[in-house]
Amino acid sequence: MLMNPFLEKNLEYALGKMPGLDRAALAARLANIRWPVSLKARVCEVTINSACNNKCLFCYSEPGSFGPGGPEPGLEAVFRALYRGRRQGCWIAAVIGGEPTLRGDIRKIAAFARKAGYACVKLCTNGAKLADPAYAAGLAEAGFNMFDISLHGHEAALHDRLVGVPGAFDLAVRAVKNVRRLGCEAGTNQVINALNYRHFPEFFRFAYNGLGINYYNIIYGHYRGVMAANKDMLKVKISRTLPAIKKGLETLERSGFPALSRLLVNFTPCLLPGYMNLLADWESDTRGADPLMPADGITVNMAEMKNAQSAKTPRCAGCALGARCRGFDREYLALMGGGEFKPLKRAPGAFRIRTLFGNGSAAQLAGKSRDSRRKK
Repeated sequence: MLMNPFLEKNLEYALGKMPGLDRAALAARLANIRWPVSLKARVCEVTINSACNNKCLFCYSEPGSFGPGGPEPGLEAVFRALYRGRRQGCWIAAVIGGEPTLRGDIRKIAAFARKAGYACVKLCTNGAKLADPAYAAGLAEAGFNMFDISLHGHEAALHDRLVGVPGAFDLAVRAVKNVRRLGCEAGTNQVINALNYRHFPEFFRFAYNGLGINYYNIIYGHYRGVMAANKDMLKVKISRTLPAIKKGLETLERSGFPALSRLLVNFTPCLLPGYMNLLADWESDTRGADPLMPADGITVNMAEMKNAQSAKTPRCAGCALGARCRGFDREYLALMGGGEFKPLKRAPGAFRIRTLFGNGSAAQLAGKSRDSRRKK
């Protein structure tokens, strides 16, 4: 089992902030976390291929772009991006695709990220190949210690329909169990759409209580690429999904444990003011934003990219969050209109679910990284 140098520090911090938590239960939840939970995660994302062995109805890539002949950066470009991200203060390396396990040199990428000093090396995957215990063990041995395994429903029929591969759900669940047995952290991604949003409460209970997953990316779908082609099947107003999402999050709220990450992606504070502390990537500030290397090998500023993809409604001018909020996806506004987005009279100050992490400036985060290197 991989050792976790952060566990004692994370426990000390969590119990100091929320002294009523049960130490043993908290330790079980934090056992595989390999980053300081007191800080908002800093992530360097590298896209290592565009090929994929799923056929997801909601993919934001263009139809036909995920075959074996799609763009794939060279190994040196991947290494350069990871090195630069570490210099910028990132301590999580996220290896994404396509489906990154289709790349033959993936273990070399994990080993380089570990040598570069990343405390957490994360693989974002559909989990199909990790259903093989030996393959999962090989990736953990190479340096991966966190696995985001996509689950788009709480049962096989729904998940398999959305990803277009019979048996995919069973493989993904086996993958989660394999990486947990290896002492690695398991996270999950789910893309919210018309076919699965009603089942979000069941999904969250299954993932949190059944699989013991702590780290989530709950993403309202982007109407680009394949999802745009399937919009008549998948489109649903984001406001319509919110009751089910709130109901699902009650599982975490009732547990009494804090959230370990910003888990709601592509939502705005005006939609979920009581959960604003759980919203990821809604702020327009580009300073200290995480780097992303797409499959073309050219690293971009994540916030700049998302700002360019977003727009606001005229009513947004009266919002208390002002220019701090980037708005919402242009494609969504063109498809659905902006009637759901109503300006906030004041910035939210009370939240339904507590968190452990803070924000921290880019300079502070980079300083933390330098200090931790000195102490090793």
